[in-house]
Amino acid sequence: MANIKPTRMELLKLKHKLKLAKKGHKLLKQKNDVLILEFFETLKSIKKLREELGGKLSRAQNSLIHAIAIEGEQNIERISSSLSSDTCLEISKRSIMDVEFPEIKDIKVKHNGYGYYGYTIELDNAVLLYRELLKPLLKLSEKQLMLNYLAQEIKKTKRRVNSLECLIIPSMECTKKLIMFKLEEIERESFIRLKKIKEFLNKEDETSA
Repeated sequence: MANIKPTRMELLKLKHKLKLAKKGHKLLKQKNDVLILEFFETLKSIKKLREELGGKLSRAQNSLIHAIAIEGEQNIERISSSLSSDTCLEISKRSIMDVEFPEIKDIKVKHNGYGYYGYTIELDNAVLLYRELLKPLLKLSEKQLMLNYLAQEIKKTKRRVNSLECLIIPSMECTKKLIMFKLEEIERESFIRLKKIKEFLNKEDETSA
C-alpha cells in the first residue's frame, strides 16, 4: 500500500490485475488437473509394460538357463560376444498443456550374428526372447522419462497455483479494500468540507443581507 496511490486510476489498474490473476489461477488449476490425469495414465502404462516385460524376461531367463545346461556356459559366452544389434529410433515431440516430451515414433532393429542353426532350440528361444525385450524396454524408458517430466511440471504448476491462491490474490484483494476504504474516506472528507463551505457561504449571504 505504501507504493500505491489511493486513486481511482490505481483502483482500476488493480482490479484489472486482479481479474488477470484470477483467470491465470483458474487456467493453471485446469492445467494441473490435466497433467495429473496424464501422470496417472502414464503410470498405468508403465505398470502394464513392466508386467509384460517381467513375464518376457522370466521366459527368456528360463530359456537361457536351459541353453547353458545343454551348450555349456563358455559356449554361450562365445556366442553372446558375437551378437550385436543396430538400432534406429525415430523420435518426435509430444505436447500436453505446452509441456513437450520426447516420443518414440518408430523402432527399427537390425540384428547381426547368430544365424539360428547348429544350436539347440533352447538357445534359439533364448536369443529370440531377449531380442524381443529391446522394443518394450525402449518404450518403457520413454514412459519413465515422460513421467519425470510430468512430475516436475505438476510440482512447478502447483507452486504457481499456491502462490496465486495464498499470496498474490489475497494481497491484491487486501490492497483493493484499502484503496476503496481510503477513497471513501477522502469522499467523506470532501463532502464534509463542501458542506462546511456551503454553510459558511450561506452565513455570509445572510450577513450581507
